[in-house]
Amino acid sequence: MLTKEEYLDLYERSLNGDCSPEELIRLQQYEDDFCFSDDADSDEVLKEKIYNRLSASISREENVKRLFPWKAVAAAAAVLLVVASGFLYFNGHQQQRNKPLATAEKTPVIKQDITPATNKAVLILADGTEVELNKATEGQIAAQGNTTVNKSGNGQLVYQLTDKPPTTALAVFNTLAIPRGGQYNLALPDGSKIWLNAASKLRFPTQFTGKERMVELEGEAYFEVAHNQQQPFVVKVKDMQVEVLGTHFNVMAYADEASINTTLLEGKVRLRNDGAAAVILNPGQEGVFTGNKGFKVNKADIEQVMSWKNGYFIFNDEDLTSIMRKISRWYNVDIEYSSGTKKLSFAGSISRFKNVTEVLNMLALTGTVQFKIEAGKITVIN
Repeated sequence: MLTKEEYLDLYERSLNGDCSPEELIRLQQYEDDFCFSDDADSDEVLKEKIYNRLSASISREENVKRLFPWKAVAAAAAVLLVVASGFLYFNGHQQQRNKPLATAEKTPVIKQDITPATNKAVLILADGTEVELNKATEGQIAAQGNTTVNKSGNGQLVYQLTDKPPTTALAVFNTLAIPRGGQYNLALPDGSKIWLNAASKLRFPTQFTGKERMVELEGEAYFEVAHNQQQPFVVKVKDMQVEVLGTHFNVMAYADEASINTTLLEGKVRLRNDGAAAVILNPGQEGVFTGNKGFKVNKADIEQVMSWKNGYFIFNDEDLTSIMRKISRWYNVDIEYSSGTKKLSFAGSISRFKNVTEVLNMLALTGTVQFKIEAGKITVIN
């Protein structure tokens, strides 16, 4: 039987690919006396000890000084995925305290796999022409009025103004549509940069004219807006608008989510809606819009919000159904539940560029949920 310290060390080494086949078998067959022991420590106390231990080891990596140090925390967070979700699910269920983690014999064998999303999008030009950007060659894709549309060497879509006068006084609009299983980013002619998540759509003019720079968003996007005090940047999302002068922020507005969430990283934004009082966000805050209930301002979980852009799934006590919606968009796969859904929450981190089985196996290791993949569909068994 592994001790708690041995389990943590072994699991962290497995994430780095340093385990022998024998050690991986020991890890998979390990019965969860670590997660579900009956010692004097409460669940919360034991979780805090684990967090402190892992945080201490991360703090020694002094060379990692980025805003979002995902690679430094990924291994620790992935360990906590196995630990914390067991705590969250089994807390108050003493009769199941001795239940082991899922093993290969207990988890359905997944015979299919699904690869992660890639740079994939369809650009719809003003005349209705559709361009599949993942198939388009590098260089100029189109010319619209006094704006050229280009695909850069790194796959970015770039709009640039030319010296030609506009051919019409009317605004010319393009739409960038990201399917499930895709992502893309673009640079607008004013210098603003936008990253679009899977299953998202952005409608925007090829040149900004008038008193404001307005774009329309469905889905999720991260914005780095070029400053222009004379021409505010406005993101229209369903029944609300995000107004900025120049800032960095994220907007999540999927149709299957209960709210529209705007998270501010830098600068200042104003959220407005005809039926609710406008609110102003400061860095580190999140504005949650739920229609009739208006706006609510919370302290933002920047790590979790920005994880999609930084190439990770980050779950901080996140509900299983919310996790599966993200998996559905990213891997372009339908989700089905075998017999309703139980209230399960998970905490942890894993790269978004793993095949879906690696993400599902991480969740299944908790022993609280299992999955089956067939015909492009994931069935959740709990």
